[in-house]
Parts: sequence; structure tokens; C-alpha cells
Amino acid sequence: MSTFSDFKKMINNLNEEKLSELCEVFLTNHDAAMNMLFKYSSDFGLIFNSQEIKDNMTIMHKNGDFDNIVCFGIELSENQLYKKFHPS
Repeated sequence: MSTFSDFKKMINNLNEEKLSELCEVFLTNHDAAMNMLFKYSSDFGLIFNSQEIKDNMTIMHKNGDFDNIVCFGIELSENQLYKKFHPS
């Protein structure tokens, strides 16, 4: 069984370009972003269901793990669309 620590390690192993792309897809097409995360997890040898992915992403968002990711040319923490759906 894959754990949150495994998920976080997988996310942290993604390069900046993939993280930026994932961020942009999440803000525009949640289902496509979930599919990307299923693929990234599988490629990393992990298995998660959609609820586990959502829970892990929520934990990482709350911890500020994505605040410095560049999304649509600005850091996610400064993105107004992101702030709308993830208020501090």
C-alpha cells in the first residue's frame, strides 16, 4: 500500500516543468490533472485511488508545498484563481 510519504516523495521528484504543467492543468481541468497524477504515481511504482490522491494533494496544499510552483507565469501562492478555491 502506498503512503502519503510515498506520494510526497513522488511529487518532489517531478521536475519544475512537470509541476508547473500539473498546476496549470489542475486549475483548468481537474479530471485531466487527476489522470496525470495516476500516471505519475504508476510510473513511480505507486498505486492510489482518486480519494487518496485528493487527500494527499489537500495535505500538501495546506502545508504550502506548492506555494512556490510557477503556474501561468506566477508563483501559485500569488495566483488569484488558486486563492479563490484555496483561501488561506
